[in-house]
Amino acid sequence: MKPYQDFILITDLDGTLANSEHKVSPKNMEAIAHFVAQGGHFAVATGRTQKNVVSYITGLDINAPCILYNGGALFSWQEQCFLKIKHMQSIDLADYLRRLMVLFPQMCIEVFTEEQLYVITDPNNIDEHMEREKQEFVYAEISDILEKTWIKVILCDSHENLLASRNLLTVFHLENKTNNFFSAVTYLEIVGKHVSKGNMLGELLNMEEFRLKKVIAAGDFQNDIEMLRLAHCGVAPANAQEDVKKVADVIAVSNDDDLMHDIIYRIVPTLL
Repeated sequence: MKPYQDFILITDLDGTLANSEHKVSPKNMEAIAHFVAQGGHFAVATGRTQKNVVSYITGLDINAPCILYNGGALFSWQEQCFLKIKHMQSIDLADYLRRLMVLFPQMCIEVFTEEQLYVITDPNNIDEHMEREKQEFVYAEISDILEKTWIKVILCDSHENLLASRNLLTVFHLENKTNNFFSAVTYLEIVGKHVSKGNMLGELLNMEEFRLKKVIAAGDFQNDIEMLRLAHCGVAPANAQEDVKKVADVIAVSNDDDLMHDIIYRIVPTLL
């Protein structure tokens, strides 16, 4: 019997597994390999897609389904296929997004489907994060993609404008049709109702292979809170938002100080 076979460690990516240079450190990679070799299951839970997560997790010992699109999908890295997808109704959001483009002409609006990322706003408003990572996307009009299957929408703008955009959801009666959360100060994400990392983690734990596993979850931002609450041990890095630290069971080192190494070699042994 291997010591960690009853555990699954699932971690947020940006600000948690990855450091400030957007890389996974060698010490973190070694620690994850050790955890898996000792029977543990490891996965990531991120807002990223199956395409733009590749550069981060290539070389990692991932042996459990990953949560993508901030809970919009469950993806098998080994089999390279979706296990679950939570879609949203594009027609419900069309008028709301059109209003945002009028009110906030500098906003970047990104629509994610299974196959493609679409930007429906002015090319001059492109998200710097997308440019830096050379993400593939297509410019489109809202009307051109209404027949597509949407998984999530990202609004990228100042925090003040995003707060106003969030309040506007009620004007369009979307509060009971969608879920929303900040994944960064300048990112407001809109997903289907009841979609979150936490809810998708619950679905993962309903799978036969993982039903009896003890969960260690790590995350630093608002969109990680439900996942940390559901876990047997919720871990917040030292760089996490204060709201996240309040719900965490343990505060660990920052994402720049080899967080996974700290969790696996210091925290996990206390849970045996």
